[in-house]
Amino acid sequence: MHSSALLCCLVFLTGVRASPGQGTQSENSCTHFPGSLPHMLRELRVAFSRVKTFFQKKDQLDSMLLKESLLEDFKGYLGCQALSEMIQFYLEEVMPQAENHDPDVKVHVNSLGEKLKTFRLRLRRCHRFLPCENKSKAVAQVKDAVSKLQEKGVYKAMSEFDIFIDYIEAYMTMKTQN
Repeated sequence: MHSSALLCCLVFLTGVRASPGQGTQSENSCTHFPGSLPHMLRELRVAFSRVKTFFQKKDQLDSMLLKESLLEDFKGYLGCQALSEMIQFYLEEVMPQAENHDPDVKVHVNSLGEKLKTFRLRLRRCHRFLPCENKSKAVAQVKDAVSKLQEKGVYKAMSEFDIFIDYIEAYMTMKTQN
């Protein structure tokens, strides 16, 4: 777990390191970022579609995990932090547990996680999309609910990943219009 976090940090720092030719490339990728957003979200949705049925069949709970309050945080002044915390939550807590539930699903969850990591890396490179420091109460509620649900929480969180993608889209649409 620590080695993957270290790897992400190294990749991030490598991307941030300034050299004469790289600065322009980074600026250009940020200029084109809003245009590539639909493609990145589509990639997340396609990757999720490979595991969606598995996790939704295992999710026996009638309650919603990703509630309207989280979407409101995404759309409000805490949007950046809510997005950042939820990406981190899925990458560090939900997906590692989800990978262990079925060997046939592991490769697809891993692929989904890699796409989410790539998305986060692109967000960080373009600071205007992810410049944040505050904490979101809605994210804390999601984390607490998953923790209380134990194993069922992983199924719940993974079964609602498409809702998370919709919330990402709402946040990014709002940010690109500003």
